[in-house]
Amino acid sequence: MEIKKILFFFLMFSLTVTLHAQQITVQGTVYEEGTKNPIPGANVIVKGTTQGTSTDFEGHYTLPNVPSNAVLEVSFVGMQTQNVKVAGRSRINVTLRENTQELKEVVVIGYGAAQKRDLTGSIVSLKTDEFADRPSTNPLASIQGKVAGVQIVNTGRAGQDPEIRIRGTNSINGYTPLYVVDELFTDNINYLNPQDIESMEILKDPSSLAIFGVRGANGVIIITTKKAKKGQTVVNINSSVGLKVINDRVAMTDAEGFKTLYDEELANKGANPFDYTHWQANTDWQDEIFRRAWVSNHNVSVATSGEKGRFYMGAGYIDEEGSIKHEKLSKLTLNLSSDYNVTDFLRFGFQANGSRILPADGRGVEAALKAVPIAPVKDENTGLFYDMPNFQNAQVYNPMIRIEEQANNAKASIHRLTGNIYGELKFLKDFTFKATFSADYNVHEERRAEFAFFVDVIIGGESSFKSKVFQELQFSIDVPC
Repeated sequence: MEIKKILFFFLMFSLTVTLHAQQITVQGTVYEEGTKNPIPGANVIVKGTTQGTSTDFEGHYTLPNVPSNAVLEVSFVGMQTQNVKVAGRSRINVTLRENTQELKEVVVIGYGAAQKRDLTGSIVSLKTDEFADRPSTNPLASIQGKVAGVQIVNTGRAGQDPEIRIRGTNSINGYTPLYVVDELFTDNINYLNPQDIESMEILKDPSSLAIFGVRGANGVIIITTKKAKKGQTVVNINSSVGLKVINDRVAMTDAEGFKTLYDEELANKGANPFDYTHWQANTDWQDEIFRRAWVSNHNVSVATSGEKGRFYMGAGYIDEEGSIKHEKLSKLTLNLSSDYNVTDFLRFGFQANGSRILPADGRGVEAALKAVPIAPVKDENTGLFYDMPNFQNAQVYNPMIRIEEQANNAKASIHRLTGNIYGELKFLKDFTFKATFSADYNVHEERRAEFAFFVDVIIGGESSFKSKVFQELQFSIDVPC
């Protein structure tokens, strides 16, 4: 009797496995609701997997090797995504309904705002919930991988601006796009806190860029910062902590391996052997310059509104260590905006973004990959950093000289304030007059001291002190005529 139970259990288990593993080919057509027209280019995937296909010009699709109990996810731009159970069927037709909410969404463009359904140009719109939760210090790093056709390369250096290409390389003078922040043209957006951004529109094709002329040749990024919404009082606090580690380092030879290779080179040239008397170290320069780095991000915002006015304040503090020793970025941001309705037809308001950045300036990676391992980091007697041997010191410096110099002998700070003040008058039925004063004030201060270093058996170099201050003010007055 026990043997029969065991055989029965084994048989049921085998049947279950067979049914679960059954694969079928699913075909069908994707239609648009109402018109019943086929939809070419719709995506049909097996939910929870990367297996999928797209419909052809007639809206047909064929998807092989689909589990009989799978769920198909069918989607198309501007349509509501449909999830359809296969349930063993080999033919499944799907009807997609228009996503009216998405098409009614307002998009900021060069000459105002429009609904998505009315746009013919190539414009990508990103809302705050699509990038604000990513732990990054720069708004561009927050959208990396979010926009098709837009290349964003993040170097990983603390506070360094990512490289972005929207329309490829159109000029030998560069490929940096034009930034428009709350109607103010600016050269970069590293002073903004990603948490304070309400929306980001990326304009890519000529029809979208026409209003900006030659300034928009490399693409345009339009940013709208957050403001309080009507009837809303919200306090938001968030904080995050992360860790950066360099796992894959470049494999380099050690001191003994270098001596063998260099001796062979000298012998092949017929040159005299090198004297290693003062060069007996075995330095791994990557160990000397790299470290584990911590990143912390803290933000608080307050939004409130009443019958006639509204107010928003957002403050953030970012502390990011670089993967290079002593490299560190500190960034303090403040975003303020307010408007007040004096009457039903007259409104005044202002918006301001301020930041104080202590930028990171760690260097030495290239030198660490070129510096010979036989050179010590420091001289034990004087405590000064070693220079490289005479066959290399003209091309390569001790990586730690620059790193320690930046940490102890160089200080830099960037203060930036941007914003606008505006007045808006509504008259007749469909007419609005708006006058705006915008300003962008930027101060960059840098101090640096350079000290002597140790060269073989002598002390070389000269001590010096340098200080630089750059100030820039841009303003514009926009009064429609």
